[in-house]
Parts: sequence; structure tokens; C-alpha cells
Amino acid sequence: MKTIHFLRTHFLLMAAILTAGITMSFKMTEKTTADSIYTYNSDKVTEGSFANTANWMVVSSAPSCQSTGNRPCNIVVPAGQTLASQIAGLNNSQVLAINPTERKP
Repeated sequence: MKTIHFLRTHFLLMAAILTAGITMSFKMTEKTTADSIYTYNSDKVTEGSFANTANWMVVSSAPSCQSTGNRPCNIVVPAGQTLASQIAGLNNSQVLAINPTERKP
């Protein structure tokens, strides 16, 4: 009799705790990733070379860039996306327009 009374009075509390536990288990499995910074590491300026992912490399922090030049400096790729998805099919001027204020000479 005491057990039934206890269960009745604490049913909502137990349901809330169970729901919170299940929700937290899903939240803990989500992975958070940071944005990636790519810098252009080639001297090539021929058409299409800026959209070639082989000419870019990942860096841990943004390099120092200039405001003038004929090559791109860096591109920040949001978490969950790839460099290829950002620059595939773009011509050189379109790639330069992604980050218009930072250039390499």
C-alpha cells in the first residue's frame, strides 16, 4: 500500500527525470566541429587554379594577408562543409570575391 502511494505521488518526478536522462544522452553524442581555415599555397594564377583544392592547405590560424595582390589569401570553411563545396566550379575572380579584402602578392 505504501509502495503504490509512493509511486502515485512521485510518478511525474520519475517521468521528468527519465525524459531528461534520455535527452541528455542524445545531446552528449552530438559532435561540435570548428570552422576550417584554408590558405592558398601556390604561385599559380592561371584560370581555374584558385578553384583547385590541391592548391590550398589547412592552417591552424589565419595567415597575415595584404589588401592587394593577384592571389587569394585564405578562405574560412564553416564546420560541416568542405573546401570543395565552397569553390568547386568557380572561376578565379569568383574565388577572389569570397574574401575580397585579403590577398597574396
